[in-house]
Amino acid sequence: MSYSNYISKKQVARILGISTSSVSRWVKTNNLPHPFKLGPNIVKWDIKEIEKWIEERKNNRGFLGHKPEKK
Repeated sequence: MSYSNYISKKQVARILGISTSSVSRWVKTNNLPHPFKLGPNIVKWDIKEIEKWIEERKNNRGFLGHKPEKK
């Protein structure tokens, strides 16, 4: 187990190119994997879950999950 596999909200925001408040909002709306608590004031995300979430989004490209049809 490597401790570098666990990242902070700030690191999640940097990876996704969004603000930390967007990270919180996306978690609340179930659009991003939920973090886990390591202590009373320590919240972390598993980097592998974030990477998997990104890959799932990449595999579901297009508008509303559908690839646009060429005419």
